[in-house]
Amino acid sequence: MFIIAAILCVKVFGQLGYDGYTEWQSGIDRTINRQNKFVEPVYPLQMFTRVQFPRQFSRRPQVLLMHEEIEWNKNRNINYQTFVSDVTVKGFYINYLINGPAIIPVLRVRWVAFVDSEAEVQYVNYQFEDLIRLRQGFGTRFQDFMVQYYLKYPTPRVVAFIVGAEIEVYDSLTTTIQIQLGKPTGSATPVRFLTRDRCHINTLRIAYFISSDYSTLMGTLGSSDNHFNQFLDNENRMKLRVQRFEREVPSTFIFESHQNVLAQGITGFDVHSRAGNFYIKVGGEYVDKKSSTYHCAYGTRGDTVLQYMEVSYILHPPALPPYQMFVEENVTENQEESKIEEQQLLDKSLIP
Repeated sequence: MFIIAAILCVKVFGQLGYDGYTEWQSGIDRTINRQNKFVEPVYPLQMFTRVQFPRQFSRRPQVLLMHEEIEWNKNRNINYQTFVSDVTVKGFYINYLINGPAIIPVLRVRWVAFVDSEAEVQYVNYQFEDLIRLRQGFGTRFQDFMVQYYLKYPTPRVVAFIVGAEIEVYDSLTTTIQIQLGKPTGSATPVRFLTRDRCHINTLRIAYFISSDYSTLMGTLGSSDNHFNQFLDNENRMKLRVQRFEREVPSTFIFESHQNVLAQGITGFDVHSRAGNFYIKVGGEYVDKKSSTYHCAYGTRGDTVLQYMEVSYILHPPALPPYQMFVEENVTENQEESKIEEQQLLDKSLIP
């Protein structure tokens, strides 16, 4: 089985920026969490869950999905998708579609909703007929595409998240997806998808987040050629093997740092297993007030061999000055349970 996870703690807030009004909220959905219908499924399996925003937006927001955790059978083809529908100022639906044959007993989804004139979300479906080089052959293969967006972003930045795929792995030693983003222009960004061995990628669903707001930090950690991966010590099966990353952040993230929106999701991975289950975990922490540093880590344990891992992140600071901060005072029961769960996960996270 595969498990891919990102552990975060997020508090909802709104912000008055200097260039206009922006609102940001975030949360987690764990609709698929080892219930019988997912452990012993009947395909095709379709589900949806209604997400209600903790506080109503001033206008209809955009919603970005990313996967923090996913588990599926080893040596079985995987076919799943997640997508957003019926977005209003009060909430939206997350839709799940699983076609098997791999069982997906766990799928943890992070959502980020925002009203921001300098940011955009695009969901792109790459179909079977598009992925000519990736859906057949063997060895290292790649295929290039372009992501188009509006000309309103003079100096855009782009990150990508995998939110669906159909992958054939029966004859492959590895399960591999890698995304390489080129230098953005004012209207498009080149993107390259890579795989290797006999891993065949038939379809991909990618969520792109595009922003020219420099109060939002974003980027990708880890890569296939990252020499730091040697410290994962794949021979040690008794404990977590961890790779850590740090990033210095501006002072705007230190003031009321618990109000920051931190979101991380899976961008790429290359894993195989000698025996038993697969396990991959990603962890994140709030910005440290003393060191002005954002911490992130990924790792694995057990029989999983992690060749590389890529995680994309989005960091959004609280509003300045303080009287422009909007903090939700009444926390719903679901929010409270989510906060307790997130703290428990952080206590057990990869980051001490």
